Amino acid sequence: MSLHYPIYRKSLSGKSYYRIESVSIFLELQQLGTRWLQHEVHAKILPERVLIEDMTACREGLYMPIQAEEFNAVLESAQ
Repeated sequence: MSLHYPIYRKSLSGKSYYRIESVSIFLELQQLGTRWLQHEVHAKILPERVLIEDMTACREGLYMPIQAEEFNAVLESAQ
């Protein structure tokens, strides 16, 4: 199965949103109180790469697929 990036996910709690750019890069939007923090992660070690694989596959029931529009709305409110 060929993946087409970016891929969008959110945590089941709804407090983290992810835009997965590639097998080694993702952007996380994390809600902290009323603020949103942005983290761009460049996976350099195995645990970070495994995290990206888990998010992409929605493993462990911790992540759910979302549409780009939902991610972009949160990104816009985080600016």
